[in-house]
Amino acid sequence: MLEYSWPEISQATDEPSQTFIAARERKARCEASGAERPSILVVDDEVILADTVAEILNISGFCAFSAYDASTALQITEELHPDYLLSDVVMPGMNGVDLAINVRKMFPEMSILLFSGQAGVADLLEVAREQGYAFDLVEKPMHPVRLIERLKRMRPA
Repeated sequence: MLEYSWPEISQATDEPSQTFIAARERKARCEASGAERPSILVVDDEVILADTVAEILNISGFCAFSAYDASTALQITEELHPDYLLSDVVMPGMNGVDLAINVRKMFPEMSILLFSGQAGVADLLEVAREQGYAFDLVEKPMHPVRLIERLKRMRPA
């Protein structure tokens, strides 16, 4: 049985370097296990949500790690090259659509799935489409089984 310690609320103000180190360590543990597991970066400014989704994905056969803002997610993506990006759309600073566009520019083949619980994201997605970027969107709350099925149907990078 996997043991998981819930993050302290103070992690919401985590220094990006701590988040980056945690992601690097998670990926190293996955690679050391020898099992071929697709890697996925989960990005959400709600720390508990990001970490919970990542843990569910880890239990379900992925190698998942979290980031709590788009700039940290970009740093993690540049170094760790995850197979998937799963990001919230509405976040402070850079939103998830802009994050997805930046990631797509770096890694054109990466599988990207966005999620949001807010109705106003359609305009952001339309602007991205006008720039030549189309991204799939799932609504919050996400049922874990449906999320996992959706990710498995997507082609990993």
